[in-house]
Amino acid sequence: MPRGSSLVRMLATFLRILHLFTLLLYCEASVCPQNWNTCIDPDLSHSSKSSDIFLEDIESRLSSLERRLRAVEQPVWQIGTSHEDWEICAEGPCKCVPETKSLSCWRYGLLDVPPSQVVPNDILKLDLGSNQMTALHRDTFLDMTQLNQLDLSGNYIEHLPLNLFFSLHSAVHLRISKNFLRELHQNQFVKVRNLRILDVSSNRLQTLPESLFIANSVLVLLDFSNNLISYLPSGTFHGLKTLEELLLSHNRLSTLQSGVFRDLVNTKCLKLDDNRLKKLPADIFHQQISLEELNLRGNLLTEIPDNLFSSLERLLTLELSSNRLTHIRPLAFDGLVALKELQLGQNYIKTLTPGLFDSANSLERLILYANNIEVLSKNTFRGLNNLTSLFLHSNRLRLLHPDLFKDTPNLRKLLLEANYLSYLPAKILDGLLTIRQLRLERNPWHCDCSAAYLATWLQRRYLTITNSSSIGEINIGDNSKSWEFGAGVICRGPGAMGGKLLLRLTFHELCEGQWASMKGLVPRVPKDLLGISLSNALGKVAEV
Repeated sequence: MPRGSSLVRMLATFLRILHLFTLLLYCEASVCPQNWNTCIDPDLSHSSKSSDIFLEDIESRLSSLERRLRAVEQPVWQIGTSHEDWEICAEGPCKCVPETKSLSCWRYGLLDVPPSQVVPNDILKLDLGSNQMTALHRDTFLDMTQLNQLDLSGNYIEHLPLNLFFSLHSAVHLRISKNFLRELHQNQFVKVRNLRILDVSSNRLQTLPESLFIANSVLVLLDFSNNLISYLPSGTFHGLKTLEELLLSHNRLSTLQSGVFRDLVNTKCLKLDDNRLKKLPADIFHQQISLEELNLRGNLLTEIPDNLFSSLERLLTLELSSNRLTHIRPLAFDGLVALKELQLGQNYIKTLTPGLFDSANSLERLILYANNIEVLSKNTFRGLNNLTSLFLHSNRLRLLHPDLFKDTPNLRKLLLEANYLSYLPAKILDGLLTIRQLRLERNPWHCDCSAAYLATWLQRRYLTITNSSSIGEINIGDNSKSWEFGAGVICRGPGAMGGKLLLRLTFHELCEGQWASMKGLVPRVPKDLLGISLSNALGKVAEV
């Protein structure tokens, strides 16, 4: 037991009594015995909000003091100073490996550090992860100046003494994830100058001190995901010019200070997904010239300002899905010359301005599913010559311009299912010579002469794919069934056509009785398939 443990217990008990007494005094418990925290008096109802704030402040201060006292009460293990101590270390309850100068107490069910364990002060790696510790004494790592890696993850630690890490001059990797930390002191890591990887994810932090990393100029990765952070001071990441990854996912950020990322000039990955961001300052990313991945998924963004990403010339992936975007400004993606993947799914986008993607001519994957898009005009995808995957399913598409896909000649995957398409314009698919996957199911296809183009295109495409695969030219794999069933095009009508597979209908079946008004139709349909049913065509393939 550490010195003065009895006194500490007495102080802790006193604090609990003081805490209760304060609540009783403030609430006048005799008047409101059922709800001490609310204490709503009819004559004082106007002050209930300030009363709640006052009580929360008292509770927070007392709880913080109690956590600090609990840390003082914790036991300390024996720290050896000679080389022979490694032999003694191996006799302790934890796994000691002298050859690698490492000690592992991982998943030992520890409530405290074991006092019987001897730990040589020249230890390089220490693992205390996945235990049940709630606090650590400030001298737990005293004189461990050569310690390189420390793992405290998966415990119940609520408080870190200020000088807990003051001896860790050589520490490079520090994991404190999956604990119950509510706050960090601004000088918590001031002595850990060689720290490169810091993981404090999955705690209960609500903010970070302004100068928390003032001495950690060589940090490469910071992980504060899965906390309760609602505010970041503008100088939080000041001086972190070597930082490559900053993970702030799953927090409660609603705003960002304009210069909060100012010094992150070498950051390659920035994750802000699943927060509560409603608006972004226009210059928030102007210094992130090295950024390759930016994740803003699952926020409350309603618009993307012009030139917001104009400095991100190296960005490869931009994730904006699951926000509340209704419209995207014409210059929103200006400057994204290296972008490979853009995710805009699960928003409320109604229209796409022609030329919106002019700057993003390296784009290969464009995700636009689950929006409210009704019409796609000519030049919507202008400049996207390298696009290979286009996800447009689960929108409200009714009309596609005949020249829509002329700008995407290398498209291999096109998803258009679950829209309101009743037909496709003639020749709209003719330029898609490399298409391998086409999904058209769950649309209200109207199978009359307006569907003749799509029917013959699907028939010819299926024959080409089947014939090529049979002689080993290509391998269509799982996509064969999709082509066999005509990309899922099942007629909604009219009349007896309902429920039929468009792929199996002939030109004459579709256009019977409409010849008089269809003089210009023949040039739109492949002449080699006029009047040929799919079964007859497949017979020809079999003969080959």
